[in-house]
Parts: sequence; C-alpha cells; structure tokens
Amino acid sequence: MTTINYHPLLTNTTVAKIPIRNIWLLLLYASDYYKTVGQKQRIELENNPEELITLAAKLYCQAANKWLIHHLAADYQLTTKALNRVRGKIDILTTQRNQLLAKGKIQCRYDDLTIDTPKNRYIHAAAHLLVKQLKDASLIEQCRKIIHQFTALKIGQTTHYCYEKERFNHANLKDNTLISLAKLIFSLSMPTQFQGLHTIEQLKKTDHWLRELFEKAIVGFYRVNLDPEQWTIYAGKKLNWQYSNATDNITAYLPTMKTDLILENRSHTQRLIIDTKCTSILKKSRFRLNSFSSHHLYQLYAYLRSQEKNSDPLSFCASGMLLYPTVGAAVNENMTIQGHKLSFCTIDLTQDNNAIKNSLLALINSFDSC
Repeated sequence: MTTINYHPLLTNTTVAKIPIRNIWLLLLYASDYYKTVGQKQRIELENNPEELITLAAKLYCQAANKWLIHHLAADYQLTTKALNRVRGKIDILTTQRNQLLAKGKIQCRYDDLTIDTPKNRYIHAAAHLLVKQLKDASLIEQCRKIIHQFTALKIGQTTHYCYEKERFNHANLKDNTLISLAKLIFSLSMPTQFQGLHTIEQLKKTDHWLRELFEKAIVGFYRVNLDPEQWTIYAGKKLNWQYSNATDNITAYLPTMKTDLILENRSHTQRLIIDTKCTSILKKSRFRLNSFSSHHLYQLYAYLRSQEKNSDPLSFCASGMLLYPTVGAAVNENMTIQGHKLSFCTIDLTQDNNAIKNSLLALINSFDSC
C-alpha cells in the first residue's frame, strides 16, 4: 500500500483548515477498531487513512454475511397491542377508553421475542450508509445484498443505538465486532459530506464535533501506542475534592471535576493529566496581544492541587498538560508551580500522519519521573 500524502484533493480539501485526510486519521485513532487491528495493518491505515472506509466496508460485509446466517440475535421487546386474548399485562385504561371489550379485544403489554431490535436495525443502517459512501462497485453490490437480506427479515433501520448498555459475551462476540464496525462507519461518513476543492473556514457543528473527536483521538492514540505493561490509562475520570468541615448540602453544589486523560506509569514514578482543548492556544487579553487562557490554566491547576494527599505521594509531583490542535504553528512551553510541571502544547494537524504520530509520542517522552 503506497502513501498518498500529496493527493491534490486531499491536501486542498479541509475542515476548519484541517486537511480531510487528517480528519480521517483522527477518526481512526478515536475508533474502537484501532484498538483491535494488527500492527502491520495499523501502520498501513495510518499512512493511508482514506483507505479506512474501504477496509471497514470489507470487514463489515464479511462479518455481516456470517452473522446473518449463524449469529442473528433475537431479543425481547415491550409491545403494546390490542389482542383477542390476554397476553402479559392488561392495560385497563386504554381498553376502557377505546371500548375494546365491545369489539372482543383487550389492550395488552407483553414482552415479544423479535429480531427487529435496535442493535440489528443499527447494523442494517450501516449498510445503507456504505452504499452512499463507497466507490468500489463490488463492495456496493455486497452491501446491497446484505440490505436485501435485512429487508427480507423485516428488520428496520436506526442511526441511534445505545451500545454502551449492551452486554457482550462469548455468545454474541460477533455482535460486538459488527457494532464496532457500524459505529466506525457512521463516524467515517461525517467528513465525506464536504466535496470539491475548497476550504471550509466555519461550519455549523464543526466546533463541538471537532472538540469531541480530538479528545477521543488523543485517548485512543495513547491507549494503543503506549506500552500497557508500563502505562495505566484513565479516560474521563472524575476527581474528588479534598475537603473537610463541609455543610450537609455542599456536594449538591460543588462543580464536577472530570479529566480527559490521565497517564500513569505502573512503576508509580510518573503521572500526567492531559486536558484537550479545541480552541486557539493563544488569545488576545486586556493587556497582551497573545496570552494563554487563564480559565484553562486555573482548571488544570485545580486538577493537580486539589488531588494532593499524603496517602498518594505521586499526587504532589503530578504533571499537567493543556493540549490544543493547531494549524501551521507550534507552541510547547512549560513551567513548574509548587512542584507540578504544567505544559502548554499544540499538535499541528496540517502535518503528515507520521509527524503527527511522532509529535504525540514526543510529548509524553518530554516528561520526567518524580
């Protein structure tokens, strides 16, 4: 597989000044699939993130064809229906209101075993999305055959599925794979709506979407690229305030502290709290043309100082980093305040994929042990 860093369409098409191909790279880092793919395939995808949708489609078609034959799971769903016999629980109010007894029927609520579940509908909808996104005629035809099978089984479509509440085990492991692929396919569809050789400076939904994507991409990247035998990674961890002599209702009003990412060396010699921000690292203040955000600085300072306690020696020398995406510029400044190293760093998202990867790894290597 060859690298196509300088393809004109990919270098001239941007989202909020970030090249589309690097948006795909962030989506790769943020995906569940990135955690499971082999090292050789991971390197190929990092070099050619545009191939991700094609690879996802191939894996989806392979998994879906086997799954439809052997692993199509049924589940119980609450159904409300007027029946001519009692099943489950009787809905007396609806029965009386609609005068169903006079018609020889009764309104019932019962659990019905069905294959038209939210999970199956979500997997079905992914095939429809692939048909619109792919250019490979063979893959498009495979997706259409899968759609035909879903339709024949009377399984609908949905783009909303709460996969976090789903329990996966050895019996439905294939479901887990397909859900991960479907989730990735829906994510990959987002940048492809921008077509042509043009630059998009401002987009509705870009700010929130990019902020969330950048955060997930950083977490996903370090989960895969840091040695799990050396590092423990916490994402979205809530921090507790160290307080005493509190009134009864204080906890109802205290703001929540939740970090984006905590990296901790298993030898207990290093802890780094990373907070990602999807804004400019430098802002114009009242007295300066360029200044770090005081709000961001206070927030990181609170994350570090509020956790200090004698039972956790590492809390007194933990480091903190504010990490921002940037375009065509780089900032990497640090200082130590009361024993805590604080860094203000950027990642230039206009770089090629290898430079982005090396920059992210270099940020971690720059931190010393306590």
